[in-house]
Amino acid sequence: MPNILIVDDDKMFHEPLSFYLNEIGYDCDVASHFIQGEALANKKNYDIVLLDVFLPDMSGLEGISRMKKTPSAPEVIIITGQGNLQGAEMALKNGAWDYLEKPLPYNRIKLLLGRAMDYRQQKLKLCYQRVLQRDGIIGNSPKLMECLEIVAKAANTSGSVFISGETGTGKEQMAQTVHLNSSRRMNNFITLDCTNIPVNLVETLLFGYTKGTFTGADTNREGLIRQADRGTLFLDEVGDLPLPAQKSILGVLQRKKYRPLGAKEEIACDFRVVSATNRDLKKMVDQGQFRKDLYYRLVSFSVHLPPLRERFDDLKLLTNYYIHQICEEMGIDSKGVSKNFMEYLMQHNWPGNIRELIHTLQTAIAHATHEPVLYSQHLPFDIRIGFFKTTHQEKLTEKSSPPSIALDFDLSNFPKLKFFRETIESKYLDELIRYTNGKAEEACKIAGVSRSGWYHLMEKHGRNTGKRKQE
Repeated sequence: MPNILIVDDDKMFHEPLSFYLNEIGYDCDVASHFIQGEALANKKNYDIVLLDVFLPDMSGLEGISRMKKTPSAPEVIIITGQGNLQGAEMALKNGAWDYLEKPLPYNRIKLLLGRAMDYRQQKLKLCYQRVLQRDGIIGNSPKLMECLEIVAKAANTSGSVFISGETGTGKEQMAQTVHLNSSRRMNNFITLDCTNIPVNLVETLLFGYTKGTFTGADTNREGLIRQADRGTLFLDEVGDLPLPAQKSILGVLQRKKYRPLGAKEEIACDFRVVSATNRDLKKMVDQGQFRKDLYYRLVSFSVHLPPLRERFDDLKLLTNYYIHQICEEMGIDSKGVSKNFMEYLMQHNWPGNIRELIHTLQTAIAHATHEPVLYSQHLPFDIRIGFFKTTHQEKLTEKSSPPSIALDFDLSNFPKLKFFRETIESKYLDELIRYTNGKAEEACKIAGVSRSGWYHLMEKHGRNTGKRKQE
């Protein structure tokens, strides 16, 4: 029996809905707060979570990724009484399966849940049937797993794969993963670095040439297309590809043939294209900087690699993996990691992503020489000073946050001004004591009263009246 969790604080909505879902064959549970729902999802495996946007403790839109991180990684369907385009866009970007506005006709809910269960069963079946060879792809964060799901689907086809992501996120490694899990894995994986290719050398690189075509062409030379035959051609930083080269590659993809320079006949070719870039290729198409027809040839499957700052759950796994790899390359024993070393890594924002992490660990290991454990002192100076600045700023922000003073009055019996003054003074005193940890000197400065005035307030409201004598 499929398990459904409704996270919604509106009893008029969730009680009849849960009853209906139980009647049509679903095992349905209800939570009125997100934290309560998350706790249930950590204890029980749910297939689908119906998640409201406006919850008492947090926004459902912000909770999508957290809910998908629970053990069963359920499909999340957002429901809301105040839908808008921006909310729908945010929900889908955060991984929601669908976005629905209340009121929901029950026949529509039944149809939608049926589709979601079909999708989930197919996805789970695919995961069970195929275990990806993912050497070097470290981590289990939800966003990374979504990328690997796409790779698993692409592996069974010859469709082109487009990989986007910031510099250093591991695009080439993911391209190799596509190749290693495809039927072409026994053949070549050929890389073309598209940055700074001279326009006059494009066809030479791609197609090769025959002997005597030009001065210096003493022998026949294979181009990259020929080398990638029956294998994979990886176009690294394809966004930097010159327009003439874009035209040449498009022609080969369309006709599955090419002609080496100086040759009289065309040669048939069969290769798969995997491309990657850190640039916004769609925007480049709109600006006329990249051919639209080539763009659509490259994106049969699209994989967007998350930056490291969005997959901190994987940081410890990545750190341990690369420490072991670096130490092995250096011919030394692998090193342990101290708690404060990881605290510094977790605090850093990693603008250079995994590539920056690797360089950082290389530096730390070099500084540690033969010491068995890595400490924060081994890290590069910029990360150490960055940690200090961030934590210091957090303390300043916390210190500068004004105390909140909430008053609950029965409006049907509104208080007299004198009572209000005494109440607000008493609450102010409590908040000030909490804020200063009971330090009289600091409290006096903040309140703008003398030491005797402070003790007068303390005695007036019955707060630690014996403290004056103790001090």
